Amino acid sequence: MTQSDVSTPDAFPPSPDPDTPTPERRRGSVWRLVFYLATVAVVLWAAVLVPLPYVEYLPGSPTEIEPLIEIEGATTTDLDGETALLTVLLRQQPALQALRAAVSDQRRLLPLSTVFPPDVDRDAFFAREREVFGRQFEIATVIGAQAAGVETRILSEPVVVSVLPGSPAEGVLEPRDVIVSIDGQDVVAAEEVQARTRAGEIDEVVPLEIRRGGDTVQTSIRLGELPGLEHPGIGIQLETAVYDIELPFEVALAPGTRIGGPSAGLMVALTVYDLLSDEDLLQGRLVLGTGTIDADGRVGPVGGVPEKMLAAAAYGADVVLVPESQFEQAMTTAPDDLTVIGVATMDDALAALRDTAGD
Repeated sequence: MTQSDVSTPDAFPPSPDPDTPTPERRRGSVWRLVFYLATVAVVLWAAVLVPLPYVEYLPGSPTEIEPLIEIEGATTTDLDGETALLTVLLRQQPALQALRAAVSDQRRLLPLSTVFPPDVDRDAFFAREREVFGRQFEIATVIGAQAAGVETRILSEPVVVSVLPGSPAEGVLEPRDVIVSIDGQDVVAAEEVQARTRAGEIDEVVPLEIRRGGDTVQTSIRLGELPGLEHPGIGIQLETAVYDIELPFEVALAPGTRIGGPSAGLMVALTVYDLLSDEDLLQGRLVLGTGTIDADGRVGPVGGVPEKMLAAAAYGADVVLVPESQFEQAMTTAPDDLTVIGVATMDDALAALRDTAGD
């Protein structure tokens, strides 16, 4: 009988302990740690640096008005005080800053598409805004000069901005139509058209002459009832568009001015008035403000009013002027010791500064 070849347990290597780290396991752990750290770094980098499709309104530094205005051919007086335009900064924020703005009651985020049209180049957008500022500057100069007693002339025309669906104007008028005359009377301002329709009767047919593109069209429109109105209307939004101005002196923007938008109108008009008149309107005060102004001297709404009140308070304003329609909005962020006045017209603004001169 021979002994069979049977292997003993000592012939096999011992099984590795599953809890004992091996070189392969150590290398895998290191790579996983590197991956996790890299992921965290990318997330932090994106949160701090990568902008989201949202824009935050931030208070900007007020811009003094007088250095922007260059007048030749007219006698001017030095300002006893300072007027300045309130501005805002538009900043596309990364996630961390956007989160802070979202939870703050004094910071606002707006979708990027509502501020910058998606189909318009960013540089083209800002260039267009500077053109808007230039046109507003010209109108404001005329309004300020008129208030100071200077003989001026504004060449303007009423332009259709929009047509209310279902109104008498639907199918008769279109946006960008220019109303040349109504009921046989030439018109140069939106208010003239509105005054004629208010004075009419329901179902009265009124002749119109309009300019559409390069063509002059004779038509008519029936006055009707409109929701919310106690007088007849035709259902259009009109604006007085200025296409030329006439002044007995030369006025220009200072070279290098790169402000955009129409919100400087009110403050430019007040500054021009103070420069050209003998009245000491400011009386040593720092007057800040914002608001558009049209060819009829009416003050219109602007953007960023709550943020502008924070800037005015930080700048130490004596008086702040805002559009009357946005006064309540301004008071949501204005400190209690900040004098804020809502004005609807150039005359309102002049009266407000005169009434508060001794305060």
